[in-house]
Amino acid sequence: MATGVSLDRPAPSYAGLPNCGVALSALAATAGVIHLVAAIEHVAVSWMLGAFFALVGTGQLVAGWWIQRSPRDERMLKLAAAGSVAVVLLWVFSRTTGLPFGPDAGKVSSVGVADTIATLQELAFAAIVAVIAWRGERWLAWLSGPLGARLTFAVLSLTLFTAALGGHQH
Repeated sequence: MATGVSLDRPAPSYAGLPNCGVALSALAATAGVIHLVAAIEHVAVSWMLGAFFALVGTGQLVAGWWIQRSPRDERMLKLAAAGSVAVVLLWVFSRTTGLPFGPDAGKVSSVGVADTIATLQELAFAAIVAVIAWRGERWLAWLSGPLGARLTFAVLSLTLFTAALGGHQH
């Protein structure tokens, strides 16, 4: 019975696309920087919120470093993408219904610029990993060219500028 899925295909990788690795690392690391800034801002509200954001930010920085270091590590790609999706879902939940726990339990959080940028980066990260896993790196060849390098630099610059400004309202 043919399923249309080849079990013999190589593990997902972006090793043939150096700018794709840079883009993935930059997306993870800059979202991590935003979360570390959020940790500093949230620790005054609750040490638990500060610890949560510090943990997420540190995890994203480590993922960015690891992905750049080991471009063929399929497990790290998928783990980091799953973590990104989980953080995005938590963000959506906190902006639509409010979290059922914490110092502001039940209160819907406002949407800010920095958290929206981090969320979009996490979605982009997960989408790139999904394309690599299910379609292969050839679908992302454009990301390894000049356009991909420019987009990566623009996103990185915008994110770091936003993180430097800080500012998150409750």
